[in-house]
Amino acid sequence: MFELDGKVALVTGASRGIGKALALGFAAAGADVVLASRTSSALADVAASAAAQGRRALAVPTDVADSAAVAALVDRAVQELGRLDIVANVAGMNIREPTVDVPTAHFEQIVNVNLRGTLVACQAAGRAMIAAGRGGSIINIASLTTRQGMPQRAVYGATKGAVGQLTMALAVEWGQHAIRVNAIAPGWILTPLTAPLFEDEAFREWVISRTPLGRPGQPEDVVGMAVFLAGEASAFITGQVLYVDGGWTAA
Repeated sequence: MFELDGKVALVTGASRGIGKALALGFAAAGADVVLASRTSSALADVAASAAAQGRRALAVPTDVADSAAVAALVDRAVQELGRLDIVANVAGMNIREPTVDVPTAHFEQIVNVNLRGTLVACQAAGRAMIAAGRGGSIINIASLTTRQGMPQRAVYGATKGAVGQLTMALAVEWGQHAIRVNAIAPGWILTPLTAPLFEDEAFREWVISRTPLGRPGQPEDVVGMAVFLAGEASAFITGQVLYVDGGWTAA
């Protein structure tokens, strides 16, 4: 029930961090993978790692804030690999700054990537999955801020709250097509984007002290949940925001 043999999975933000871990996790579970990221140079290495596991791997440099590029990405995935069964919308960004100082340009940049990019990818994937008639699984990446307020993250939190609502709405709308839509909300995960934060010893100790499992997460900690949501083991689960946070939200 946890095998993904014969499936095709598309992952945005696949060049590093959680996106890279999910792409390789899907490949390890048997899926062929389509890898998308603005960081084109790193995609080739991820594709090579997936191919080394005996999977087909298609690397497509893509900016999720570009609607036409996202539509072309999904079309290419279907044309070259024959189908699309799983989509993981991992691409995201944040600019931490006092809310009173947030310029319009930063607001638009964060919204375009985190919310608009996720919506456009869901739309393109939804069209392809509905047309194919086989159903599918869409996995969005939410956040601790989907549920909790944090300082200097007002715009980011607003987009991630919206991703949670988008996930539930699409699950209700597309359930009739056997398309399941869920979200994973990671806790404090040590990635290239968060590494500078964890270089601050006080911040690192704060995270550990607030996390019942007593450590920051690693990108690989998110893989099990993603593979579960992608496969038949979660066939009756949709519209959920599932926290993979070491117990942070329970503390």
